[in-house]
This record gives sequence, structure tokens and C-alpha cells, in this order.
Amino acid sequence: MYQGNNATAIQSQQWLGESLTELMKQQPYPSVTIGAICKRADLSRQTFYNVFDSKEEVLRFCLRSQYEKQFQRFSEQNTISVGEIVGAFAVVVAENQELLWLMVENKLEGVLAEEMTKCVSLFAGRFVKRERRDETLPYAEALLSGALGQLLVYWFRQEDPVSIEKLTKLITEFLEGKLFELA
Repeated sequence: MYQGNNATAIQSQQWLGESLTELMKQQPYPSVTIGAICKRADLSRQTFYNVFDSKEEVLRFCLRSQYEKQFQRFSEQNTISVGEIVGAFAVVVAENQELLWLMVENKLEGVLAEEMTKCVSLFAGRFVKRERRDETLPYAEALLSGALGQLLVYWFRQEDPVSIEKLTKLITEFLEGKLFELA
């Protein structure tokens, strides 16, 4: 996947992402071809392969660009609160609800889970205290990303899901240790 700063390449990636999302509204993901994505985006196959290696990479780009945008909001800070992290998560979900739903509908939870892990790792790499960066950190990242990924999948599969606000409150209470009282 292209990761440089060329404005034309980045714009092409965005158009291809929008095209894939639109096509997924009309047909199942496995039926969407790279040719159809290119045609809808009015770009050549060569352009597609200059910026992506596969359809899956297009989905990864769509998710990654959103959580990296949220990460940039906090890039100048030395610390971050649980509320800020959960708020960033909620913004990504709210702004990408349709794409996330389409991914769950098309059984692409694996891509969602892997990108959730990269997102958690990005934040942990920046904000976890140095003294806590030991061999257990990847386990903590896996725990959190797995929980958030499964929560999203569960939420999207509900006929009448709770609001994003309630979901955000639930996550915050859980992370702050306020959700369960153990005897």
C-alpha cells in the first residue's frame, strides 16, 4: 500500500476507498472486482496497483486513515485520558459506521480486528508509560483490541443497537474499572 505524501496518490486512494464502499452497498464484497472499483473511481487498474496490492488493502486504508487522523489530534500531548481514547474510538465508529457495518455484513471481521490491533498499538506506543513497556504490553494490546473489535461486531449485528453515546460510556466504565463490582 502506498504510504507516501504524494497528493495525487493519496487522492486516488481516497477515491478507490469511496468506490469500494459504494460497490459494497450494491453487492457482496467477494463479487466486487478491482476493475469495477477502478471504473467507479474513474481510475486505471495501473493506478490501483500503484497505490494498493489488493481490495483488502483498500479497506485497511479506509480504516487506518481514520484512526491515524484521530491519533494526530493527540500527537502533541504527553498523556491521554481514557475518555480521550474512547472518544477518538467513538469518532472513528460514528464517521465510518456504514463502512464498518458493510465489513461486518461481509464477514471481514479479520481485517477489522487486525486494524483495531494496529490502532491500539499506535496509541500504546505513544502513550503507555516507559516503565510499563515490557513483554506483557503486546498481551495488553491484544486484550484491548480484541475486546473493542468484538464489541463492534456485536454492536453491528444487533437489530436495535444502543447509541454510540451509550457504547462509549460502557467502554469508558469498563476501562476505568467501574463496570463490574467483584465480590
